[in-house]
Amino acid sequence: MKVLRGLIGIALAASALPARAGMFDDDEARKRIEDLRAQVQTMQKAFETRFGSVESQVQDRRALIDLSALIDALRQDIARLRGQMEVLANQVEQADRRQKDLYADLDGRLRKFEQARAEAEKEREERLAREKKEQEAAASEARSYESALNQYKAGGYQNAIQEFQAFITAYPNSTLVPSAQYWTGNAYYAVKDYKAAINALQRVVTSWPDNPRASDAMLNIASSQAELGDAKSERNTLRELIDRYPKSSAADQAKQRLARRPAPAAH
Repeated sequence: MKVLRGLIGIALAASALPARAGMFDDDEARKRIEDLRAQVQTMQKAFETRFGSVESQVQDRRALIDLSALIDALRQDIARLRGQMEVLANQVEQADRRQKDLYADLDGRLRKFEQARAEAEKEREERLAREKKEQEAAASEARSYESALNQYKAGGYQNAIQEFQAFITAYPNSTLVPSAQYWTGNAYYAVKDYKAAINALQRVVTSWPDNPRASDAMLNIASSQAELGDAKSERNTLRELIDRYPKSSAADQAKQRLARRPAPAAH
């Protein structure tokens, strides 16, 4: 403001120069004009310098204001980014936790699957081993029975009796035991040991009455009784055979044999 007042005063003085020029001579007037001009220039320079400083300060303040506003905006952006980072960090943590849980669950399932597979494999191996053992036992059982039967067919009755008895002892639960017992009785009959034949054959009838060999066993019992001269027991056995197994071929033979036997004399 002081600079402005000075400039105004200089301007007024400069405007008064033409009116007062006549009061001085030319040299003095020129000198006064030059002095005034010098003062004006000096004041103008001072004004420009001062105004430039003021303008610079004003610009600096505006820059500071803009910078402050920019800093506030950056702070807000940073705060927003921090919030987003916290949200993302939380999401990553949750995802990591879920992934770990998923891996743990998957690992548990894989362990159970591997355990179940190992158990299934073990069971399969045990089953195969059991089946193999059963097959081997069945093969051994069949060989043992066939060997005894071949002895019988070849006429080696004593050997057949021993092998059939050994078979029955070794394989008591075999489905071939009734047949082995039946052929044992027949082998005894072949060597004329009729009592032993009756005992062996009677076991077939008693232990396995529904076996197809039972009716033939009764017919051979009757034959053994006939060889022993026990006609009464023979007839009773044949009648019982017809009653118990009427549709069997052994029953037909029993009927024929009874028809050929004379009836016992009445007393």
